[in-house]
Amino acid sequence: MNIELLNAFVTLAKYQNYREAADALAVTQSTLTEQIYRLESDVGATLFDRNRTGAKLSIVGECLLPEAKRVLESSQQFHQLSEQVAAGLSGYLHIGFGVSTFGVAPSHIARFKQSTEDVHITLNDLPTQTQIEQLVSGDLHLAYIPLPVPPPLTSIPIKEETLCIAVHKEHLGKSPDIIVRSLPYLALNPDRGQGFQRQIDKAALELKLQPKASQYADDLLTLLSQVRANMGFTIVPLSARSLGDENTLFLPLEGKHCHWQVGLTWNPKIKNPARERYLAMLRHQT
Repeated sequence: MNIELLNAFVTLAKYQNYREAADALAVTQSTLTEQIYRLESDVGATLFDRNRTGAKLSIVGECLLPEAKRVLESSQQFHQLSEQVAAGLSGYLHIGFGVSTFGVAPSHIARFKQSTEDVHITLNDLPTQTQIEQLVSGDLHLAYIPLPVPPPLTSIPIKEETLCIAVHKEHLGKSPDIIVRSLPYLALNPDRGQGFQRQIDKAALELKLQPKASQYADDLLTLLSQVRANMGFTIVPLSARSLGDENTLFLPLEGKHCHWQVGLTWNPKIKNPARERYLAMLRHQT
């Protein structure tokens, strides 16, 4: 149904006068008359009973007026929503993150939601390779993953991360190699962080450390709770110290492979206005 014709119908029904309705619509009376005739032709019935004083709704017009108003209101809502979506103020974002960015991603999202509360966001902890695959397929719109990333993906650097040993404060003063040799290694399940495990392996080789896992956990919180119970040591990103307490020491490791860049990554071939607004926020704040 033509929205312009429905608007002419509703406006004339409101004023019941062609001149006043035409003025309200900013069209000539002849244009308004033509629009009403066209709508009546589409409907197959007369919508107004014309007389010298103006135009009064016919029985058919009275029946159709409520639905015409509803359609116009829905059209206006659709128009407003389309403008918001095009501006990135409404829509949805699927965002992935990993071990290295468990604290960064939620803080960025919280800032973004302050000005774009109508953008619906899902945040999932996913392995790096899974995030890359889902970015390529379009199932994921943004991902916080280690750099560099393969084409066609692109990214902006967010932070530098550092490996560290987390251990109970009882072991204060011990060097990393003594801790690794003397305490059980509490490791993250490789299926939960394959990229992170590769980083640990490269750093361990460089530093001539040989940690052998005696126990696995699926998340950092569990690992750090085991460290607080003095069950052993673990290797985590330095940013994980925000999850620690006064009983946990975080000892940064030094070496080429102990540091890496983390970036926010996306697929530029897939357009998403909400994603562009999210990226603009980060570029403005960095």
